[in-house]
Amino acid sequence: MTTHEDAQKNLQLLLSTISPEFTELTASLNDVMSHADNPMLVTALLYKLSQERHQTNALLEKMYAKYDELSFQWKTSGMSPTNLPTPNNNQYPIPAHSISLLPQNDQKIMKMVEEKGSVDASLIQTQLGYKNPNAASQRLNMLVKAGHLGKIQSGKKVVFVKTN
Repeated sequence: MTTHEDAQKNLQLLLSTISPEFTELTASLNDVMSHADNPMLVTALLYKLSQERHQTNALLEKMYAKYDELSFQWKTSGMSPTNLPTPNNNQYPIPAHSISLLPQNDQKIMKMVEEKGSVDASLIQTQLGYKNPNAASQRLNMLVKAGHLGKIQSGKKVVFVKTN
């Protein structure tokens, strides 16, 4: 025996001790490859592949249809992401005041709005230590765009309040 054949047997022995399933799979694959020149075998494999692909596509179509159905129900029921039921079908809505997904400064802003009822950029600037009111105003406007706050113009002053 040559050293190449020894190395190959050592590799097969190592693979069989690490993963018997892999050894079984490669043995089946080697058996198929030894008959790869047979057109009937290739035809049978291609037919099986097309059947599995057809089944996979049918499964994906069902999943897309279910997703569309759920999406439509969600949009027409008027449910918001804050009061969706949990996956185990308990009807415990997530509290509307849950702000744990926001960055820390945004959580502080939301807490101030809940406590005071309304805030403006100058108050946020002083409370959070922003250097100018533009930074505070940008942060507040981001919360408005995300739907967490509402914006009310009161003369030259803009006031931010919590949305329902």
